[in-house]
Amino acid sequence: MTSYLKAMARWQNELYYAGPNENDQLWIVKIDGQEYRTQEVFEQSRDRQLKLVPIKELEEWYREKMTARWKGEPFNVTSVVDGKAHAGYAGGEYVWAAQQGLDGDQYNGYNGTFDVDELADVRVDRTDYLARWKENRG
Repeated sequence: MTSYLKAMARWQNELYYAGPNENDQLWIVKIDGQEYRTQEVFEQSRDRQLKLVPIKELEEWYREKMTARWKGEPFNVTSVVDGKAHAGYAGGEYVWAAQQGLDGDQYNGYNGTFDVDELADVRVDRTDYLARWKENRG
């Protein structure tokens, strides 16, 4: 699964969700269903396993935002799983969205799940938080 809702961090060559940072440290959170080789001890908090690590030890820390068009209309893709894209409608044509059978309403937004090959004008923008952090420490 690729998530476009959360910041990500690579630490000791393994990928984690990135939580909030504190001073020069960052909370990393294990991704459910992913196998990890590390023998490091993680704290258990409710249903999450997390660890506070020094930012300078990270290999990557970023967030990606994917946008695409489906049937000519704009969408923000939140995740891609097994060739299916989960996306929120980013346009203002609510009658069109309802006519297409998207889930939701004009107040809370419309969402849909599509085959990735139905998407056009796919764009992924990456914000590199680690580079910004290094620039500010520089």
